[in-house]
Amino acid sequence: MALIADTLNFETLGMHDLHGTTINPRSIIGAIDADSVFYHLWTAVKQTLDERVRRRIPNSRLVKASLERFLFELGNIIMYRVDGPHFTMVDPRRHNDASSMVRNAQRLVSLFEEKDIRRSKVVVSIPATSEGLHAAQELESEHGIHTNLFLVSGLIHAAACAEAGATTITIPVGRLLNWYERKRKAAYKDLSTHPGVETIQSTLEYFRLHGIKTKVIGSEFRALSEIGPHAGFDAICISKDQADGLQRCQISTATLRLSSSAHLRARQAQYPTSFLSSKTGFMEAMSAETRSMVAATLFVPLGEMKAQMDSLEEIVEKEVVRQFELTLTTVDLKGFYGTPVKKRKSRVSDGSDSGRAGLKRGLAEDLGLEEVCSSQDTDDVF
Repeated sequence: MALIADTLNFETLGMHDLHGTTINPRSIIGAIDADSVFYHLWTAVKQTLDERVRRRIPNSRLVKASLERFLFELGNIIMYRVDGPHFTMVDPRRHNDASSMVRNAQRLVSLFEEKDIRRSKVVVSIPATSEGLHAAQELESEHGIHTNLFLVSGLIHAAACAEAGATTITIPVGRLLNWYERKRKAAYKDLSTHPGVETIQSTLEYFRLHGIKTKVIGSEFRALSEIGPHAGFDAICISKDQADGLQRCQISTATLRLSSSAHLRARQAQYPTSFLSSKTGFMEAMSAETRSMVAATLFVPLGEMKAQMDSLEEIVEKEVVRQFELTLTTVDLKGFYGTPVKKRKSRVSDGSDSGRAGLKRGLAEDLGLEEVCSSQDTDDVF
């Protein structure tokens, strides 16, 4: 199995034998206070503000454009340490808007290409919603952009993602096992009897039976002991602690014996599918229990990601305003505004909260930045 690092700890990235990297809102928020990470936020904002005229970035998009460049800056520095592929991401808050996700992905990939990083080394992670599947299909077929549909819950869901032509899909193993354990109010010391493992087995067997090219990745393992029995994955995502743990211990990658029920489910599942051409989508092909599983493994984490992205965007917004403040305190204000400096003094304050509010009002009036001050506003991968 290929090992994909789900961490922004640069020491870990340089220490282990890894085959790829990924970022997500949780890992970014967890590392944002580190100087090595915040530096790339500062760089992203500065680059965006410096280039806003040349790139014709509307004032209303400065914060979101800075956030996109921040994702690129992180990916760029990570790829110096690990020789790809790198899994970047669209904003998961756009999961119900295929067109928006397509544009977001295109802008991200163009930033990498401007640094001479081939698009074949970049995979764009997209939530595996109905709109996400359509976005992945367009990006793969019309733009040659690799996609990863993540938060995939089971066989039917995975089959729909394969129909979209995604380069990879990601199954959140821990969330899936948790759902079965809560549903059945049982703990499974022996993974060979775990119904969640059977669901994963049937999905992997379905892809094997039909020679589907889409690679299957496992993520969110709750413990190192869960990795070995899932050796059928093409790759796994591991955290910093898991990467360190793998270096210290030996884990058997012997696969569990495929159960007859998992094999039967894989053989009986429809292939090829026609979910993308159906007006009802893949959800209607699922039982009530399976829809409940999708809600737990897809829509609940999307709610968590929304909160994380809101927090991250607020941090980016503050840095955008801070850098404007720094600019205003270092330029010749008389020449900048064409009016006497004294009329503008109240807008460049001593850094108090009221002064910052005045600064924001000044930016809004003088530079048209009302929105900046508001948070509303083909190579194989492995």
